[in-house]
Amino acid sequence: MNNFAIDWYFISLLVFVGLYAMLASRSIIRQLIGLEIVSKAAMLAIITAGALTSNLMLAQALIITMIVVEVVVVAAGLALLVKAHRISGSADIWKLDSLKG
Repeated sequence: MNNFAIDWYFISLLVFVGLYAMLASRSIIRQLIGLEIVSKAAMLAIITAGALTSNLMLAQALIITMIVVEVVVVAAGLALLVKAHRISGSADIWKLDSLKG
């Protein structure tokens, strides 16, 4: 039971680090990295909960689904980064208002 508490402290630390990276930065790259950190924390939480309830098969299925969704989100974010860099020359999120269609 002691390892369970340590796992959740680590998961909450990862969530707060990821949220800080997403909120404190104006760079698209840093925000994608923060999103990845939060996503990895969510995956660790699912694995930890699955291990606690002895339902690892369901946890593994959810993790595989999350990985597929995560790849799509990162690909879309990187495409947005490339488009923003071509138009404005920077990765600043506040300069995305010039992107249309």
